[in-house]
Amino acid sequence: MNANKPITERDTLFAQPGEDEDFAFDQHVAAVFPDMIRRSVPGYDTVVALTGQLAAKHLRPGGRCYDLGCSLGAAAHAVARASRGRRCEIIAVDESAAMLERARAGSASANVRWLEADVRALALQPADVVILNYTLQFLVPADRLPLLRKARAALANGGALIVSEKLAACQRLEDLHMDFKRANGYSELEIARKRNALENVMRIDSEATHVKRLRAAGFRHVSVWFRCLNWASFIALPQ
Repeated sequence: MNANKPITERDTLFAQPGEDEDFAFDQHVAAVFPDMIRRSVPGYDTVVALTGQLAAKHLRPGGRCYDLGCSLGAAAHAVARASRGRRCEIIAVDESAAMLERARAGSASANVRWLEADVRALALQPADVVILNYTLQFLVPADRLPLLRKARAALANGGALIVSEKLAACQRLEDLHMDFKRANGYSELEIARKRNALENVMRIDSEATHVKRLRAAGFRHVSVWFRCLNWASFIALPQ
C-alpha cells in the first residue's frame, strides 16, 4: 500500500441545501471523487478494469498510451497493471490541478507520467492507445470532433481509441439510473442538486451521435463493448 495515498472521503458535497453552482473538478470533488463516481456510474469498476485490458492488447513494447481527461488516473493505472511491467509510456492528462495533485500522490507506477494540460490544446505524439473515459461529455460539443480527429491522427494503424460516456437515452433508463443512485445512498436532495450543478457543464450525446462522430473522425470500426443503463463504452479502430 502507498503510505502517501490520499484518504478517500464519502461524497456529501450536495447533502445540504444551498445555492447551486456549476460543477467543477476542484479540490472538494477531488477529495470524494472515487466514492462519487462509483456511486453514480453503473459498472464503473468493470469499465476501468476492462479499459486496462483492452489498452494492453494494443499497446506494443515501447509504445505510448494517452489517458485524456484522466481525473485521478484510474484508467492509466489499469493500463499499467494490465501491461504487466511491459516497457511503455502512459501519459495521463488533465487540466484540473486538484485532481492531478491527488493522482500523483496516489500513484505507484513508474510508467505513468502526469501532465496538467487542456486535452484540446495538447499536441499528441504517435500512440498505440488513446483513452477518453467520461471526458467528451464535459467538452463543448464543437470541440469533440476536432479532438477525435487529433486522436485518430496520432494513432498507429493497429492502435485503438477507447471512449466511455453517459448517453442520452429514454426516460426509463434515466429513471433506472436515478434508482441506482438512490440504492447507493444518495438522497433526493443530493440527486437534484448535483443534476442542477451538471446542467451547464455536462452535455451528453446519443449512442448514434457518438458512432457517427467517431466515423467522421476517421475510425473505420466502432463497437460498443460495454453498456449498462444509459452509460456505454466504445472501442474505435483506425483499420
